[in-house]
Amino acid sequence: MILETKNLSKSFGQRKAVDGLNLEIPEGSVYGFLGPNGSGKSTTIRMMTALILPDEGEVFIQGNSVQKMGNKALTHVGALIERADFYKHLSGETNLEMLARIDGTDFSRIQYVLGRIGLGKRGHDKVKTYSQGMKQRLGIAQALLSNPKLLILDEPTNGLDPQGMKEVRDLIRDLSSEGITIFISSHLLDEVQKVCSHVAMINLGKLITTGEVNTLLTDSGFLITEVSVDQTDIAHDLLKVQGWVHQCDIVDDKLMVSLGKDHISEMVQMLVQNDIQVSAVIPRTSLEDLFLSKVGTESVIV
Repeated sequence: MILETKNLSKSFGQRKAVDGLNLEIPEGSVYGFLGPNGSGKSTTIRMMTALILPDEGEVFIQGNSVQKMGNKALTHVGALIERADFYKHLSGETNLEMLARIDGTDFSRIQYVLGRIGLGKRGHDKVKTYSQGMKQRLGIAQALLSNPKLLILDEPTNGLDPQGMKEVRDLIRDLSSEGITIFISSHLLDEVQKVCSHVAMINLGKLITTGEVNTLLTDSGFLITEVSVDQTDIAHDLLKVQGWVHQCDIVDDKLMVSLGKDHISEMVQMLVQNDIQVSAVIPRTSLEDLFLSKVGTESVIV
């Protein structure tokens, strides 16, 4: 494993931000780290990159303890923590030169990374002329300066429009094809599903589930089913008390029911027997559905 966390924990006052987290990130994977805002993702990344110390546990990169070895363990790691921030009155190239000088990186790498992220023709332009997606790609260029084997990205598509999201998504795929392991923290489950090979889901600081994306979606015992009925409130009350219903909520006058795949016909039969007209039953399979089947639809607020 290129990256591991073992019993990683961190508290802020009385709040447990990360609680006994164990992760194993395979080399060569695109690994999604998913959870709502406030679930502990950014705190975990800060511990991975030695920005803060854990209360308990350790982070290992290529077998080296980050907590014991510090920056020496991070030699082959590039990271973009939250939104990229640059001097707007300077060009993208000049910004990277300043960062390369600080890190002792060879300037010859700057033109390569600018071209790699699709900014080769805009490197001389001032950052203030860049779109948000271009700024985010410049942030990834910064993380690539050290020629990393592991790239850690915290919410890389946050705040981007659909075109910007696609640009970052395509870049992640390209970098992965070159053998770079990419660890992506995000609350945008749909975006992660489009690009990741593996995922871990976290809520309230605790690991919910982890594994290969395709395996999790195929083997999940629960799925979210969208049900359209003529008496939504009555149907909701009936379903909530059924032992085989994991979660039932009303969203836009439709029922969102989390239940085992083998209980769909039983659900429809029960509703019809109670004189409730069922007009549509739409099973869904997505990371969002899997997440909701594990934790329900309650928002996490920090």
